[in-house]
Amino acid sequence: MLRIFGYVEWAERWIAYCATIGIVLAVLWGVLTRYVTAKPAVWTSELSGILFTWVVFVGAATAFRENRHIYIDLFLGLLPASGQRIVAMTARLLTLAFLTCAAFLSYQMMIKGATRPSPVLRIPFSLVYLAPLLSFSLMALTDLLRLTGIDKTAGPMSEGDVL
Repeated sequence: MLRIFGYVEWAERWIAYCATIGIVLAVLWGVLTRYVTAKPAVWTSELSGILFTWVVFVGAATAFRENRHIYIDLFLGLLPASGQRIVAMTARLLTLAFLTCAAFLSYQMMIKGATRPSPVLRIPFSLVYLAPLLSFSLMALTDLLRLTGIDKTAGPMSEGDVL
């Protein structure tokens, strides 16, 4: 199981790296063609927007896996240990329900986007909508594995992570 997590982490990072490099190159090319040549490349803004979508959603999945999303535990420390466990389990179950619902809705958007091409590049929007589907699915899977105890990396942030 840990080997699969390693492959997923590797894939997340490479998708984010390649998409970020693609954004930089597309924007650079757009600026160069706009100010150096007489004909600007109109496809650069669309490509950079698509790649930015991938960076955001892959980054969200990575942040979720690494417990880097913001959470507020202001009142959690005031509860007894049993109350803290109940609140933590309830929050985990609600998070799993939300992520599952978001993955399902992303799947529906992806199916609808298969017939709609992007305005300039003419690629199917389903490729854009694949990013949230993968992201929400990976986050839901991570949460499910933590709920079942298979993935034990979840836990409160360390003192070094607090601002």
